[in-house]
Order: sequence, then C-alpha cells, then structure tokens
Amino acid sequence: MKRVFISVLLVIAATGLFAQDLRIDFRFNVDKDDTANYLNWSLGKEVIKDKYDAASGASVAGSTYGFDVARYDNEITKNAALPAALRNLLLFPVSPFGIAIGDNFTVEETKQGLVIRFVHRGVAYELKTDKKGNYNAVSDARAARGLADNVGGKFIIKEEFVKAGTDGSKGADLDWDKITLVPDTRAVSASRWFEGTLKVKYKKGILTMKGTLEEMKR
Repeated sequence: MKRVFISVLLVIAATGLFAQDLRIDFRFNVDKDDTANYLNWSLGKEVIKDKYDAASGASVAGSTYGFDVARYDNEITKNAALPAALRNLLLFPVSPFGIAIGDNFTVEETKQGLVIRFVHRGVAYELKTDKKGNYNAVSDARAARGLADNVGGKFIIKEEFVKAGTDGSKGADLDWDKITLVPDTRAVSASRWFEGTLKVKYKKGILTMKGTLEEMKR
C-alpha cells in the first residue's frame, strides 16, 4: 500500500519538468460488481495500477485524488486539463459499484457508435465514440449542469427534469429529453491540457478504454 502511494507522489512530482503524455488503460463491468475492474494510468514512466479495495472502501493506489495531477493544469490554478466527463468515467472501476448504480451508468450501442451516460452529483454526462470506437478527448463529451439540489449531501434532481412518477433521488429518475447537453471540455484558461483519441470497446457488459493523450502547453 505504501509503495503505490509513493508511486502516485512521484508522478505528481515529475509533472511539469518536461512534456508528459497521459496513458490510459481502463476496464469496467457495467452490469455487476467485478473484482477484475481496474484503472491503469501514467504520466511519464511510472505506471499507476489501481482497482477498488472493498475492505477499505477506497481505491488501492489512491487514484481518486492522485489522478488530479492529470485532471488539472497545476496545483495552484486547478484549471481543468480534461473534460469532467472523462475524469469521472475513469474513476468508476476504482469506486464502489453502488455509485454506478446510483448514477445510472449506461452504455448504448448505436449505428453511430457507443453512447455512455451517467448522472453524477447532479450533473448529467455523455461521452460518444465514432463507429470504430474512437473517443476524442477534445470534442466527444457533453454535460448538463444545475439539474439537482444538494439536500443534506444528497443530490435530488429538480422536478422539471425528472421522469413522471419519480422523486429525483436516483440518476435513473432523470429524463434526458428534458435537459440540454452542452460541450464538456477542458478549461480554455488551462496552461496545460491533453488531446487525442482513446479506443473504446464494449462487449458482454465490459467497457474498456485504452490509449494515449498528448500533453499540450501554452
């Protein structure tokens, strides 16, 4: 446990010294709790291999917070270097499966490609691929914010956005036809961000995402 946390710290310390691409290798069982789920990622040479630890109720390697080194341009300004949709998607394999259930995590196979949707902390997220399963980190995510009220730490979807007969307490209560999705991108003010394409596959309930995003700087 100590070694993996040190690895995360080394990745963070090395950031900013030279251009570092972000490598992603992700597996998530959409249908059920699965100990084979994982998130492997790296900036530079050090690879962080992470998964959910049921005993501690947290990720083994601390990616929930450790991934912030890729999430933001730097620790001071904390401008988003990636779409929030992508960052939140990547954390599902290292989180309790109950979160995916509550967020109503779904994957739809269409003629145009895969459509991934979930509702996390009152925000609806959508990521799409093309017919070949390519997800573009610059242009293929959308989101709708301001959909819920925080009631005692629980996000309740507002009445105007819920399906008839539901109370808005679950992600499944959201009526996607009642919301407006807008592009979800990195912050335009970010001094550092990532661009590129990730390969996404979906088979028998298993969602995988793999590839390298290039680090860009002003």
